[in-house]
Amino acid sequence: MLAASSVVVLFLLGDAVIRGGVAETALLAPWPLLALWGVYVSAFASSLEVDEQGATMQNMLRVVRMPWARVRGLQWRWQVIFDLDNDSHVRAIGGPVQGRGGRRPGRVEDTSANSRAQYDYVQRLYEQADATGNEAVRHGWDVPALIALAVLVVWAVFAVVITSSPQ
Repeated sequence: MLAASSVVVLFLLGDAVIRGGVAETALLAPWPLLALWGVYVSAFASSLEVDEQGATMQNMLRVVRMPWARVRGLQWRWQVIFDLDNDSHVRAIGGPVQGRGGRRPGRVEDTSANSRAQYDYVQRLYEQADATGNEAVRHGWDVPALIALAVLVVWAVFAVVITSSPQ
């Protein structure tokens, strides 16, 4: 989907260069690029990465790093849910999940082999982890995506100011 969206944006901007020139395209470019940024954030930025020290979950622009010592348990619903030692829960949008379409199973035992293998890997890392340590759960933001958004917004405001000023 991101590749297809990128191709559409490149086609639109290429067409704008041919029909209107580089200056006109520079004034038009932030709008389809903002749409592409939205597609990226809503459909592709979410992820779940695990290693021996913990899990890093990104839901759209929000990033949470959870050391295994702070995780009390894992749940399997539509996605992986981390139960933390402060009685909070973190749902990973971008974790192992069965593909779209049809009715999704609500239990681990009813999932596809691929999704089950991914979940088992997360569970195994959690169970084998050293449960000691005092590293805190860290919350943050996807800074590169936010910087890209800021650049696009400034560019869009500049384009509006340029096009609305009297000639």
